[in-house]
Amino acid sequence: MIYKFTNRLLLFLITALFLFGAGSCTLSESGMQRSSGSINELLVVTNDKPQWEGEPGDTIREFFGGPTIGLSQPEPMFDILNIAQKNLNDLFKRYHNIFIVDINPDFTQPLSETSKNLWSEPQRVIKVTAPSLASFYEEFEKNKETFLQLFIQLERERTLAINQMATNIQLAGTLERKFNIFLPIPGGFYLAKEAPDFAWVRHKITKVKQDTELSILIYTMDYKDTIVFNPRHIIQWRNTITLEHIPGPSPLSFMKVSEAYIPPVFNVITDFPGGYAVETRGLWEVENDFMGGSFINYTFIDQANNKVITLDGYVYNPNNDKKNYLRQLESIFFALKFSKEE
Repeated sequence: MIYKFTNRLLLFLITALFLFGAGSCTLSESGMQRSSGSINELLVVTNDKPQWEGEPGDTIREFFGGPTIGLSQPEPMFDILNIAQKNLNDLFKRYHNIFIVDINPDFTQPLSETSKNLWSEPQRVIKVTAPSLASFYEEFEKNKETFLQLFIQLERERTLAINQMATNIQLAGTLERKFNIFLPIPGGFYLAKEAPDFAWVRHKITKVKQDTELSILIYTMDYKDTIVFNPRHIIQWRNTITLEHIPGPSPLSFMKVSEAYIPPVFNVITDFPGGYAVETRGLWEVENDFMGGSFINYTFIDQANNKVITLDGYVYNPNNDKKNYLRQLESIFFALKFSKEE
C-alpha cells in the first residue's frame, strides 16, 4: 500500500477535479458539464498535425511548456496535448484549458477571442485566428502573457473549487481568529505550531520510499513603511521566522532560503485578494542537512489592522514533481478573504 488511509483524502481532493471528467456526466451547479483534464494541462487545437509538428507548434510549446519558475528541476508550466481541428469533438470540448489556432486565409487580419465556460465549467477557451503564419506569430507574441494569465487564473479557480468542498472549518476558524483572514485550508492539514504572530500548518503524505509534505506558514508584524516589500527584507524575514520556528531533522539544522543555486524571483501582484502584494518564488534548504524544496509566498498589507502579512507555502517532495502541489498552495492563498470588522 503506497499511501496510508488517512492521507488518501487530500490526494484525492487535489487530483480528482482534474482527472475525473473524461468519463463523467457530472454537472456543475449551473447545469453545465464539469470540465476535464489534469491540473496544469493545456489542450492545443491546430488546423492539422503538420502545423503542430512544425514551427507554429514549436512556438506554442516553447512558451506554454516553458520551465516553471522557482523549481529545483525543470517542470513545464503546462503539460500540453494536441489534436487537429477535425478531432475537436464533445469529449475534447470538455477540457478546462483550450488554446485554438486557426490559420484562415479568408481573414484579413488576426483576431484573438477568449471565452469562459464555453462548453464546460470551469473552462477557458482562447482562439487565435490569423490569415497567415506570420500574422499568427505577431498576434501570439503580442498577447501570450495575457493568455498565460487567463489559463493560470482558471487553474486557481478549479483548485479553489476543491478546497471549498473540503475546507477544514475548525482549522480555518482558528487561523481566522488569530490573523483576521480566512483561508480554505483543506482537510488533512493540521496546526503544527503556533506563536504570537505566527502559525505553521502542515500536511504529511506518507509514502513507502519518501514522504511528501505541504506546509503553510503565516506570519505578521506591524506595518511601518514600504521596506517590507523590499526583496532583501522578504528573504531576511522568512529566514528569521524559519530559524526560530522550523527546525531541521538533525542538531543545529534549520530551514533557510537557498540563494546560491537558483536565486528567488520576485513579482509585484496587483490582482491579489489583499490588493498590492509581492510574490516570491524560490528554493529552500536545510542548513547542516540535505533537505530542500520549493516555496511560494505573498507579502501584503492588512489595511484595517495595519499589519503586514506573509502567506508562505512550501513543498517537500524530493526527486519528484512539485509544481502541482505549489499550484494547490497558490490557489489557497488566492482565495484569501479578510474578516469583517465587528
